[in-house]
Amino acid sequence: MKTFLVPTDFSKNATNALNYAASLTSQLNGKLLIVHVVNFVILPVRSGKLVSLTEKTDIHYYAQLNKIADKLRQKKNIDCEVAVIDQSKHGSFQAGLNQFILEHGIDLVIMGTKGATNFLDKMVGTNTSEFIKEAVCPVLVIPVDARFTTIKHLAYLTTPEKEEDTYLQKLFGFNQSFSSPVFISVITTGPPQNGEEEANLHHVFKEFSISDYRLVQIAEEDIVTGIQTFVKDNQVDLVAVSVPKQDFFENLFQSNIGKELVYQPTLPLLAMPQ
Repeated sequence: MKTFLVPTDFSKNATNALNYAASLTSQLNGKLLIVHVVNFVILPVRSGKLVSLTEKTDIHYYAQLNKIADKLRQKKNIDCEVAVIDQSKHGSFQAGLNQFILEHGIDLVIMGTKGATNFLDKMVGTNTSEFIKEAVCPVLVIPVDARFTTIKHLAYLTTPEKEEDTYLQKLFGFNQSFSSPVFISVITTGPPQNGEEEANLHHVFKEFSISDYRLVQIAEEDIVTGIQTFVKDNQVDLVAVSVPKQDFFENLFQSNIGKELVYQPTLPLLAMPQ
């Protein structure tokens, strides 16, 4: 059974991601965990003691999480186990969340972000974008305007020179969770592929017994527009990208395309760490 984790700050963005996660978890017959991660804040008081602002709020957060979980369980279209992690993690958001992932055997983190025309730029500086660069498991990012639909067509964006095996293993693992095959389009950017590069990609797909796929080369000068057009014309439900150890936004594609890439504000993004 797949176990998904949704961190929430009780915002509109997080609530939308949680609803999406509950529908996805129900489709995959998985388990959904909800957690609140608290940044640890300490203030000095006149007595000379240090007081944590989180000590009196942990019980409140836990009660809120349980109310959210109860509402999900009562929804007719939700058919999955929903549980609350009964502790708040104080300290670094990224470190705290990764610790939860390791402790609870999480397969996928599902997080919300602001919907915007410039999807990746709007993520810069947020907990979501920072966590993507440090995550120890795949992260599914849900824009605030995204609504759950059955995933039928997944597009994976890459460059020809990348070592694909590690990322494709994660991608296929996610893909094989669905009862019906999900069609995969591998969209490459940058210099045109030569025969050897294309043969290597075909070999990887064959190795993982994936038959419903195709390779697409975006060779236009305006790569952003090319990707946008493909996503729209082919009714892509989810876009996947790999996250190298280097800076996420600088290395999403060659040069700085990642910073300029514009997605629809309703299109979820699956980020797969190395």
